[in-house]
Amino acid sequence: MAAQHAAVFVSLSKLPPFHPSALRLMNISVEGESAMHDFEDAFKADPALTADLLLVANSAEFGVRSRIETIRHALSFLGLDRVRSLGCTIAFSFYVRNVPRTQYMRTVWSHSLATAVIAEEIGKLNGQPGLYTAGLMHDLGRLALFLSVGTKYAESMSGEFADYEQALARETEEFGMSHASAGTVVCEKWRFPESLSLCTTSHHDPISGSMKEVPNVIRAACLLADVFGYPEIRVQNQIALEQLPENLRLRPELAPERLSHQIERLQAHISRM
Repeated sequence: MAAQHAAVFVSLSKLPPFHPSALRLMNISVEGESAMHDFEDAFKADPALTADLLLVANSAEFGVRSRIETIRHALSFLGLDRVRSLGCTIAFSFYVRNVPRTQYMRTVWSHSLATAVIAEEIGKLNGQPGLYTAGLMHDLGRLALFLSVGTKYAESMSGEFADYEQALARETEEFGMSHASAGTVVCEKWRFPESLSLCTTSHHDPISGSMKEVPNVIRAACLLADVFGYPEIRVQNQIALEQLPENLRLRPELAPERLSHQIERLQAHISRM
């Protein structure tokens, strides 16, 4: 076990660095006090990021009457809240676009996007902006293990498990650490904010304490993503809504049909990048 852990740790440490411009964009998306000029500067630093921004801004969903051709126009048209969410998505997709698009990674990506959308909605209910980023990044360790170990990881995790505990035990047995631990290693390597690292580490822990605590929001969003049909893995013992705090179960803002529409729309955007 120790030898496996050491080998995977070394592999994780050798992952390509997160692109500096994308990292800056990611950090700005997390900060609650970020302003439009911060995002403008981040996009100006990299033409590829700018191309993705303009692609989204000109998509059919927003119904633009004339083509958006500048960063400033795109940012003012989309608005700060939407830019904060899209900025994180663009930054992360910028890194993963060269990852082999296996069925397993498509499943993980869909789950991550769903968790991000749901976390953002729960954050709005709690008066906590900026939780989209934490939701999107919570399963970073799965991507990291896939990049480090290769298809062996995807093959191992593509089967059906009794529950998440069994799946986490499989990861630790075969690869020396769980995806939660792997996420922590990568967050430190890429110098992500500590708040993101905490969510990658603890997103499978039980929900306890106040829903004002960001890790609890991410745990709830992760569970709801599974309930809404965007599971990260296949388990026999399906997640039940009873596992969620009572004050979240019947909120119309968290209705499956409403959020599923947002999730599918976002996935369509990303597929065009």
